[in-house]
Amino acid sequence: MSLEEDILVKIRPSETELKEIDDAVDALRTEIMNTSGFKETDIELCLVGSIAKGTHLKNPDIDLFLLFDPSVDRASMEKIGVSIGKEAVGGEEHYAEHPYIKGEFMGLKTDIVPAYRLKDASQKLTSVDRTPFHTEYIIEHSDENMRNEIRLMKKFMKGTGVYGAEIKTQGFSGYLSELIVIRYGSFLDALKAVSKWRRHEMIFMEEKSSMKFTDTLIFIDPVDPKRNVASPVSLDTFSKFVHAAGEYLRNPGEAFFFPKPYVDLSSSEIKQQMPHRADMIAIQFERPELIDDIFYGQLGKFERSMVQLLDNHEFRTLHSASFEEGNVVTILIEMVSAELPKAKVHTGPPVWIHDNAQDFIQRWKASDNSLSAPYIEDGNWKVIIGRKYTDALSLIRSEIQKLDIGKNLNELKDDLILTNNENIIENVSAHVLSRFLDKRMPWEIS
Repeated sequence: MSLEEDILVKIRPSETELKEIDDAVDALRTEIMNTSGFKETDIELCLVGSIAKGTHLKNPDIDLFLLFDPSVDRASMEKIGVSIGKEAVGGEEHYAEHPYIKGEFMGLKTDIVPAYRLKDASQKLTSVDRTPFHTEYIIEHSDENMRNEIRLMKKFMKGTGVYGAEIKTQGFSGYLSELIVIRYGSFLDALKAVSKWRRHEMIFMEEKSSMKFTDTLIFIDPVDPKRNVASPVSLDTFSKFVHAAGEYLRNPGEAFFFPKPYVDLSSSEIKQQMPHRADMIAIQFERPELIDDIFYGQLGKFERSMVQLLDNHEFRTLHSASFEEGNVVTILIEMVSAELPKAKVHTGPPVWIHDNAQDFIQRWKASDNSLSAPYIEDGNWKVIIGRKYTDALSLIRSEIQKLDIGKNLNELKDDLILTNNENIIENVSAHVLSRFLDKRMPWEIS
């Protein structure tokens, strides 16, 4: 038995599990049809996602769409859809382009999503309206063997940490993983192709698109040629997938599908590593009650803003990352130095740009911040001036109020906990520091 065949035995639902999943879907349909909102409205139930396509792994999510006639106005569609979902499965209201219900039914995670019933994807009124057409496409272009190949790809993507199109992961959706395998014919053939991908790779099934895309990866949606299915994929996630594909082909192993649990570095190991690393600062705050897509979008903006602020003031960041542990959020930033000299060189125009040169000379001769007279070096006018901020934490404390770090996170600026080298080990958990210091890939953990 090949490695892939052995993996497939472990990840494919058994006949008993398939029966339990089918029973749960049938029971959920009945539950929804018995709701008052369903009885009073013209709604078609549509099972979508991996269960409908037969590409699911063990313990899949149930994705059930409530398809409304396009004549129903948007507000009514959303209100009725949410009320049906709450009555059927309870759960919580989440929001993508419009609200939907995320809950649990008979032990399976369940999404109840209102959408419009359309004739083709070009008619879409909301972003989710094309999903039933995605389901139909995969069903029509796959047989049982192909669906097993897709299962291998999904488990591989999950094991290597690139699966999921949500903002937190910025990776490969289930639909994209299915298209990749169908496009190349099998799991292994797909990996061979992926290992040779370059940035801005463009892939299509039947026809090219007239649209111009600048995303890291472009995979034209076969049911909507104006859409790039791979638009959520970030450069880092794309790169990780390309690397993982090549590594697996060179040295296949079960760890790509079932990585070993991560074990934190010990306190002594962290203390041994820290003196050999560059300076670090930590920014911590309590996570606000926001849905993931909004929160992680703003967290990414916050982290980028901090890095840019430090770089703009010459602290030269090396690496940054954000972590969530319980309700504590930590942004860690490593930089060449958290402290800078009091003086710095400010470079002006070339000597031969006469008007600009005269302006530079006059301005800095009159400035209280000049520590030297303007002078010529390497053909440019220069001057030694005093540095406004000489340590990173003072910079952040003084300038953060001027920055837009996200609508909701802006409200937390006064509650941030800022820590530097001396106190990071005491204030930041071993788990977070371990993940920041240890850059091994999931399949490399032994």
